[in-house]
Amino acid sequence: MSDRNFDDLAQRFKKRIYGGLKGDIRLAVLNRDLAPLLGESSSTDAARELSIVDAGGGQGQFALDLAARGHRVWITDISSEMLALAQEQVVARALAARVQTLQLPLQALSSDERIPDVELLLCHAVLEWLAQPQQALVHLAECLKPGGYLSLTFYNRRALEFRLLQRGSLRQLDRNRQSGDWGGHPGSLTPKNPLLPEMVMDWVEQAGLTLVAHSGIRCFHDFMTPEMRDKLPSAAIVEKELLYSRIDPYRQLARYVHLLCRRV
Repeated sequence: MSDRNFDDLAQRFKKRIYGGLKGDIRLAVLNRDLAPLLGESSSTDAARELSIVDAGGGQGQFALDLAARGHRVWITDISSEMLALAQEQVVARALAARVQTLQLPLQALSSDERIPDVELLLCHAVLEWLAQPQQALVHLAECLKPGGYLSLTFYNRRALEFRLLQRGSLRQLDRNRQSGDWGGHPGSLTPKNPLLPEMVMDWVEQAGLTLVAHSGIRCFHDFMTPEMRDKLPSAAIVEKELLYSRIDPYRQLARYVHLLCRRV
């Protein structure tokens, strides 16, 4: 298995991943979890400019929002097509003074002189597409300055297993478990290597990071029928997703997991 390059799916990512209610839930959880660090909660000091790197950032939607709030941002990715879309938004949003886009692999971040001492490192929905995710996490930890934070999201294998059980796809579940390949068809956005939360948290500890926050993203949204979702106000669904995002067992079945970690 090699690291996944998304040149071929850049436009599909733009339409599918960050738009609509799914994107609203993702942003709500990330903004809530990062608010104390960004100086945007009542319990913190006034906001200050942070050096933020978005590793495997693709189109950099969340990172660009942070740049618009006054932070300096570096968006890195191996996909030139994804970075081209990010650069379009940098220009459209007049953020060129605060944002740089760099084409390089995650594993090269710690040795690249263009990358600053990182105060906040974003790595969202990347590990599950890598051939060696644990080693990649070690590289990420090395990029952080002492006291720096890593915001990590990854595709939860428990949620995928439960979906297959729910659908009665027992033979497919057995095949996936035996082969270790969980991906769908070649153009699928289901990663080949979804990760177990307990395994990633062990990696976090081994990399010398301390867990600060642990949330689920889309704890129940994906289990609702489209008809039911359409009947309810989007704001109400987002509100309940935030409420249950830190409560087990709902958090354990979330489609994605968010871990906020600190190098101490």
